[in-house]
This record gives sequence, structure tokens and C-alpha cells, in this order.
Amino acid sequence: MKPLILRHCHSPPQINSIQSPLRSKFLSLCDSGDLLTAILLLNSADRCFLPSEPIIFASLLQASTRSFSFPLGLQIHSHILKAGLDADRFIGNSLLSFYFKLCPDISVTRKVFDVLPVKDIISWTSMVSGYVRAGLPVESLKVFISMSDVGVEPNAFTLSSAVKACSEMENLGLGQCFHGKVMVRGFSSNRVISSALVDMYGRNCRIEDARKLFVEMPEPDAICWTSVISAFTQNDRFEEALGFFRSMLQRITGLVPDEFLLGTVLSALGNLARSRQGMEVHAKVITSGLSGRVVVESSIIDMYAKCGIVDDSRQVFDRMENKNAVSWCALLGGYCHNGDFKAVLDLFRAMDADDNQYSFSTVLRACAGLSAVMQGKELHCHFLRIKGGRNVVIESALVDLYAKCGLVSYAHRVFSNATTKNLITWNAMICGFAQNGQAGQAIEMFNDMIKGGTRPDYVTFVAVLFACSHTGMVEEGKKHFRSMNEEYDISAGIEHYNCMVDLLSRAGMLEEAETLVLDSAYRDDSSLWAALLGACATHRSPALAERVAKKMIELEPGYHLSYVLLANVYKTIGRWNDALEIRMLMRKRRVRKEAGRSWIGAQNSSLDSQVC
Repeated sequence: MKPLILRHCHSPPQINSIQSPLRSKFLSLCDSGDLLTAILLLNSADRCFLPSEPIIFASLLQASTRSFSFPLGLQIHSHILKAGLDADRFIGNSLLSFYFKLCPDISVTRKVFDVLPVKDIISWTSMVSGYVRAGLPVESLKVFISMSDVGVEPNAFTLSSAVKACSEMENLGLGQCFHGKVMVRGFSSNRVISSALVDMYGRNCRIEDARKLFVEMPEPDAICWTSVISAFTQNDRFEEALGFFRSMLQRITGLVPDEFLLGTVLSALGNLARSRQGMEVHAKVITSGLSGRVVVESSIIDMYAKCGIVDDSRQVFDRMENKNAVSWCALLGGYCHNGDFKAVLDLFRAMDADDNQYSFSTVLRACAGLSAVMQGKELHCHFLRIKGGRNVVIESALVDLYAKCGLVSYAHRVFSNATTKNLITWNAMICGFAQNGQAGQAIEMFNDMIKGGTRPDYVTFVAVLFACSHTGMVEEGKKHFRSMNEEYDISAGIEHYNCMVDLLSRAGMLEEAETLVLDSAYRDDSSLWAALLGACATHRSPALAERVAKKMIELEPGYHLSYVLLANVYKTIGRWNDALEIRMLMRKRRVRKEAGRSWIGAQNSSLDSQVC
């Protein structure tokens, strides 16, 4: 027996003696990217001389993935089956990676996974992460549960993918469950998982939890910094997002920000309308060699547009060599943000990118801005024709369109039939009821939203307070105004104060309205005093009217109504000389009443008319 064993040990079969040069040849071709020659060599090889080492086929699959050669990859898969290597774990995982990255039909990838005789943690993790990348977070979590059922323990990458799935679903409760599992498994210090958790809390508006998690990281890397900056930007905490960016540059020496980080920073700067700093970051993009990257250039377009420099946005867009749906939508959104709704419609007609939910929603917003209900209906039909199905972004935009065009019943029908309602959908419907004089329904809708577990935001309370102000619901309005800060930690903005001043003024509570303005952080904002000024013209209160008019003249010397109202007050109480002085001051400062303008549609043309 011993000589037989020795003979076999020292005299391997002929096929193995050929494997070494074959292996070197194939690996060399894969490294050089000459995949076609490698496939031709594979096709010409005799069946008994086929390579049988998994590393060769794995390298071929990786080369086909790098070169985006799906048909050649299918040929490699065929040879794997011929060589009988489909049961090899290494090959199986390489096949999963190949199909996930190049196959357009994810069900085919699932079949490849299902027929694997041995599924290890890498196989399961590939499926969990692959479904997340494909935009199917629910399927991702189903795979995770199946993995747990067969007793395979997750690793750090599996858990980070599961957390990302929860982020995509905006399911805070499930995300917190996975956070607990992370702690139990001892992965709390893992930066990949920590980064995913920061993103998850950020997407679910739990920004302080995201901050706490980030602060507790011993040594956050660039990905962790990007996650926390993105989380604060998504939650409109732009100043703090930029603060984190500055801290990152100070703490990580030699760091070169990537396109995603710079895109997030540009978004924050755009929302703060900081064009000078935005230009500096734009220069950084150029010097870092990131010009031509669609993600960052789309952010540049968005930044300039939000700073009111739409011409610069258009220049960046026109210079882009590669335009995709994101870049088109960025420019569409820029025109819409600056109120150039006609340009939005013109650009949409010229789009050479595929229609998507964001372009449709932007154009619907433009139709709402123009009160162009017919064009909006046409777009609605177009969407149903080419897309069909349900889409929360489009349905929210449709609710907003129909409500702003006065078709509240249409808006409510779209809202009621929506299978998914997010905060934007609720806000659109509440605003629609409020703006169309149906305050009771607006408040009822707000209460339904709270009962359903949706947390209100800044815009929600603007709509609620607007509804209260137009129906004289003083106590209801005061209650909601207080609850903003006390229950939801939302700081009242200028819009909320305007609604409250209007609410109190309509109820004849002018002194209380004045006190509210004086006690606010916006005491020097002319819009609040203008609202109070209008109320003084209706309610006879000469002393208050004089104070308000003088304050308005101080804040806005060119606002003609302040002078007119003050002169009329003086006439009412018999101070004719003072009224004459106000008229003389008005002439001296050349303050004149400007004619109003209106825009109306007339068949296929538009008329820009002056209104006396």
C-alpha cells in the first residue's frame, strides 16, 4: 500500500502539470484586462485540459465585472458548470458578486443563490447587501431572517447592511432592534456599523441620537464623518453640519474629501445661501480632480440655484459631459426654487434623461406655481401611462397641485387612495385644506396625522396656524403655537409668528399681537410689522397704528402703505399738520405706489398685465 501512496504523491495526473502554466496565463490576462483573449483561450481548451482551480474562474469573473462585460461573464459561468466547480464556495460567492453588480434582473441572482449547495456568511451577506443596493430593503431583511433561522451568525458587514435596510425603510423601531443586536454581538466600536447607525438615526429625525453615537466613536474615519455631516444636513441643521466638516478637516490631516462629502457640504451651503463659500468648495472640487463626477456637479448646480445664481447653475450644467437624471433634476429644481416655473416646463420638454419621480414632482410643483391645472392633469396621465403604480413622491406633488389650484376634492381623492403617506403627503393635504378655507378639515387631518404616528415639522405648523388664523380659532392657535417647542422641539420661525400676528389681529387683540412681536427674535422683521399695520387699518386704534407705522417707516423707508396709513391716522384724530408732514416726507423720499402685476394664461399664450 505504501509504494502505491508514494507513487501517487510523486506522480500527479497530467492535467495538474498543465494547470500551473494555464493558471499563470489566465491570471496574467485578467490582470491586464484582456478578458476577451482569456475567454477565447477558455473556449478553445480541450475539456480534459480545462482549468480546475477556483482562483482562475474567480479572477475571470472579477475581470468581467470590472469591464462591465455581462455576456462574457455568462460564458465564464457556463465553463464553471462544465468544470464542475459550481459547488465551490469561493466560486459561488464570486458568482453572486458578479450577478448583483451586472445582472439587471435580481431574480436571476436570487436563483444563483438558491442553488448554492453551501451558503456561508459571505453568501448570505452578499444577498443582504445586494438587496439593499437594489433598493429592496424588505427583501434584504427577509434574507437576514432566513440566515438567522438556519443558524448562521451575522458579521459586521451583514449587520451594517441590515441597518442600512432599516434606514431605507425609515423604520426606527427595527433599526433600534438591530442597534441592540450590534451591542450584544460586540460590534459597537466597528466604524462601518457605527456609520450606518448614524445614518439610520439621521434619516429618522433622531439627530441627537446620531450625534451621541458619533461622539462616542473612539476614532471616526472619513466615512463616519460623512455620515454625521449628511445626517445633520438632511435634518436642516446646516450650521452644525458645516461645524462637523470644519472639525473633520482639523482632526484628520491630509484628508482629501471625496465627491459624496463635498456634495453634502455644498447642499448645506446652498440651503444657507452662502455663495462665496460655495464657490470655494467648487474650486476645491476642481483642484481635487472631481470635475466630471455627476454627484458633485449636480450638487454644485443645486448650490448655485439655492443661492439665487441660476445662470451659474445653467453654465455648470451645460459644461457637463455626462448628464443623468440627477443633474437634470438639479437644474429643474433650481428653476423651480427661484420661481421660474415656465423655465421648468421648457426644460422638462427638452430632457433627454429618463423621466423619474423627482423630475415629475418638480414639474408638478411648477404647474402648481403657475396654477396650470390642465398641464398638471396631462402630466398626471403621462405618469400613469409610462410608470403606473403608486409613488409617494408623485402623489404628494399631485395633492399639492390640485389643492393649490382649488380642486380640494381631487387632492383629497389622491391623498385617500395613496397606499403610503409620508410627512410631505400629510403636509400637502393639511395645507390644501387650510388654503382653501376648510380649516376644520385641516385641524382634523393634523390630529389624524399625529394619531398615525407621523411627527409634524416646521411646515406642518405653518399650515395649522394659517388654518386657525383664517377661522378665528384663537385658543386652538395658541395651543399649537406653544406645542411646537414644548412637545416637538421646533423653534417658531417668521412664518409662524406671521400667522400668530394675523390670528390675534383678526380677533382684535392688537396689543397682544404687538407684545408677541416685541418679545420675539424677529422684532426687527418688517413682515411682522406689516401684518400688524394691515390690522391697524381695519381696527381703530390710533395710538397703536402710529407706533406700528413709525416702526415700519424706520424698517422699510420705501414702503408706501406705512406713510399712507400714518397720514390717515393723523387725519382721523384731527392732526392735519402732521398728516401733511407725512405726505411731504413721502414726496421728499420719492416713495410712490407701484402698479401691481398679474400673469394669466390665454390658450397657448400668456398675458402680462398691469393691475391698477
